[in-house]
Amino acid sequence: MITWTSNPLAALGILAVLGACDAVDTDSPLLAGLKPPQDAALPPVPLVQADMMNGKVTLMPPAGYCIDPESLSQSFALMARCDTMGAATGGSGAAAGVLTVSVSRRAQGTPLPTAQDVTEAAGLGAAQSTRRGEASVIFKTTGTAPAPDLSPQHWRALAQVEGFILGAALYGPEGLRAVSDEGADILEDMIKRTLAKTAAS
Repeated sequence: MITWTSNPLAALGILAVLGACDAVDTDSPLLAGLKPPQDAALPPVPLVQADMMNGKVTLMPPAGYCIDPESLSQSFALMARCDTMGAATGGSGAAAGVLTVSVSRRAQGTPLPTAQDVTEAAGLGAAQSTRRGEASVIFKTTGTAPAPDLSPQHWRALAQVEGFILGAALYGPEGLRAVSDEGADILEDMIKRTLAKTAAS
């Protein structure tokens, strides 16, 4: 359901700071090489919301996360902790992770796919720790991670947003917060924020 189709350089830049722990030291020698030279053009500013599907869906990141503007299209976005993308503030207390979101049109009357539908269609491991809401489903599964530093175990979500289906995948380093039960809370937060903002727009 979710594919890794974002700007690969932007994704690698974000993954480089996920390292071995959730507390990212942005002044470390490891990250010094990622800083642009003084005369380089400033990178795009991470986004705190984005209009998708021609403005019919307003994507809201979970608390502490921002949207990578270079990845953004009408139907796809990549998110990570705001501080890992160079935002001046925000994100320091959030779990380190990479979150991808895709939005597709939903045929009228079509029910939301189940966790089993998704895992079978995508060739993923059996769904675990499933949470069902009125218009959403969140579950843990296993599959090929989009980068070597990320755990194959990750969280997925589907949600109905107006006439669209939002699909999300949250990856994090092995054994850290994004792949714990907190990962489901992160996706739930994003879905609630997105539903509320879209309804208010």
